[in-house]
Amino acid sequence: MTTSSHSVPQASTSASNAPSDVQAEEKAAAFNVLADAIASLSQAGASSATGSAVRLEMGRRTYGGFDPKRVGYKRFRDFLDEAEARGYVEIDRDRPGDVSVAIPGATAEAGSTARMRPDLWKAFSDWNPRTSRFYVLNEDRVVTLPTEPAPLEPTRYAEVRTKISDNPSGFVEIKPISRQQQLDWMRDFALLVTDPEVSRVLTEALKSEHPARYFVVVLRSFPNLLNRWHNALRERVYTEALKWRDSDSRLTSVQINQVPPSAQPAVSQQPEEAVAPVKGPNRRVAESPLKHTHDRDVVQFFTGQASKSGVYSGASLRQRLHEAIERMPESELRKICIPVGYLFEE
Repeated sequence: MTTSSHSVPQASTSASNAPSDVQAEEKAAAFNVLADAIASLSQAGASSATGSAVRLEMGRRTYGGFDPKRVGYKRFRDFLDEAEARGYVEIDRDRPGDVSVAIPGATAEAGSTARMRPDLWKAFSDWNPRTSRFYVLNEDRVVTLPTEPAPLEPTRYAEVRTKISDNPSGFVEIKPISRQQQLDWMRDFALLVTDPEVSRVLTEALKSEHPARYFVVVLRSFPNLLNRWHNALRERVYTEALKWRDSDSRLTSVQINQVPPSAQPAVSQQPEEAVAPVKGPNRRVAESPLKHTHDRDVVQFFTGQASKSGVYSGASLRQRLHEAIERMPESELRKICIPVGYLFEE
């Protein structure tokens, strides 16, 4: 596999174990899609989502390609149980009816920022340049369709195009927040992280071929910091939606929030250190263990990129290694690869 200077290295596989490795890679991709789907649903307003909603979102993100059986599970619930065991999600099984699924640690921050309507959230935050989105004034909803018409396209798209052509004043276009602007928000967030080590790793991730994806992968190792990013993103998208509403007198009555503002919980005023306790010389990247091999590889790769700029060097690196070894359980110590000679040298 060819990689750039910012690609995550992949281990080579032999022909004998290729089939199992392929399924392992697909399972890895499925867990990543799961986390991204829950994050997207939670950014739209809720701190958790039902299992069925998550499965639908995963299907949408994979163009219908996700199937639990394809990655070795009989049921979607079995897939969720494994995801919980690996630390990707928290499952609320006491909820009546369908279970609810959340990103670990998300509950504590629930409701701390404005909760947008899902249709408006997606219209503003999805930066796909090939998609157009319009607010329908007399129906109080958002419609989304490919910008360029295509032969034999679904009837629903053709009908919307006809309605817009016949009654353009009944539709207000929504310009999405660009990819570049959202990446700028990520860079601003990375620079504001108080731990210089974590800030550098996030900055390195944003220099990669897939900056947004790897930025979130690194943040997954810091659940509280990931919550702060989600809240910061919601606030920024919410602000852009308010600007859109204020730009046109026809939109004055549009409800941006998912629930009335009076029903929103009070904003938590926790100090920054209580939200993301990543300061101090003994703090490791990551704050919580990354149980997925691909995520660990990503974090370790960008940590290595940051170390080239002087984050770890000489005595500092040795000190950090000693500190890490002191904290590791025996089961992890036995996994460390050390040339045997160093174990017997005086």
